[in-house]
Amino acid sequence: MTSLGSPDQFSNLNFVAGVGLREISEYEIRDLEGMSEVEWTQFHRELLLERLVPLAAYALDRGALTASEIQRTQVTQDHSRSMSLALVLERRLLEVYSEMTFAGIDVRVLKGSAVARLDYPDPSWRAFGDVDLLVPADSFAAASEILTAAGARRRFAEVSKGFDSRFGKGACFTYADGLQVDLHRSIAEGPFGLTVDLSSLFNDVEEFEIGELNLRTISRQHRFLHACFHAALGDVSPRLVALRDVAEMLLIKKVNFSDAVVTARAWRAEVVIARAIALAWQRLDLPPNDASAWADTYSPSGYEERALRAYTSENRSYATQVAAGVTAVPGITGKLAYMRALLLPSRQHISGRDSSYWARFRRGAAALHQSRSSQ
Repeated sequence: MTSLGSPDQFSNLNFVAGVGLREISEYEIRDLEGMSEVEWTQFHRELLLERLVPLAAYALDRGALTASEIQRTQVTQDHSRSMSLALVLERRLLEVYSEMTFAGIDVRVLKGSAVARLDYPDPSWRAFGDVDLLVPADSFAAASEILTAAGARRRFAEVSKGFDSRFGKGACFTYADGLQVDLHRSIAEGPFGLTVDLSSLFNDVEEFEIGELNLRTISRQHRFLHACFHAALGDVSPRLVALRDVAEMLLIKKVNFSDAVVTARAWRAEVVIARAIALAWQRLDLPPNDASAWADTYSPSGYEERALRAYTSENRSYATQVAAGVTAVPGITGKLAYMRALLLPSRQHISGRDSSYWARFRRGAAALHQSRSSQ
């Protein structure tokens, strides 16, 4: 995500992302006032893109950052706007969550409000830009209908009838007012999303309150694993806020790391946890500990290496990820159904992603060939 021209700006962003993970007295004070106008404009832009404004506001308040009055005012105003957006999103969350619960859907809140309220010392430290919900695979179609009936439009049509409930990560729905709800069946696209034990995500429940409503989310351990999936697989260069989530849960909330590794091993995804921790410790310049030592020395299996390339290679795309997912689908019948859906999708899906069936076939075949040749 970050594309800064100045190493100092890059260092300052990393500093902001890590502030609060140690005692303030342990930090060397950073001065933003010495930046040129161009440097500040770029740094300010990156604070917004990386969703670090709340942490910058905290650092300014505690004296870990010093800034001019103009700079301080901009950060304060940005923080106010990000928290206002959070309130608007939480109102939409309450509406959608209530409708789905009333319809008998066992819905869970992911990321956003759940992480801000349960995994940070103060919800005002964590900005977010949409609503994420997880539903059981057999409820995905019904949950999608509820969102559509409420006026939300799905960004891309389903690959083919039944694909979402059986193989997909989820779908993005956008309302006329610009608010977005991401509806999840799994916590990742591609091979790593297909090896997650989805039923286990609904077994252990943790609740948090917004207004007078108690909302359900996944367990602390599963939130940590989801944070790792998001940080390691979501972007080639992950947002700093995603890396902060990983460090926050390990260092401050003291998630049971050993148990998390056991679960990741069962999901064939230890490399995802290792990558997320290694990136977080490197980018946030954190002192070594048992988790970072494990991540630095972890040796992935051949399957993990091949699967990870679908998310981290230069040719990373939706097509490469879903093509790589073939190896993770159990059984010959399942693999054939998966490949058929990808190579012969619905016309509605084609119109949103490709110009024709032939273009789709060539793109899917190329991605599948690339996935196989890398094995």
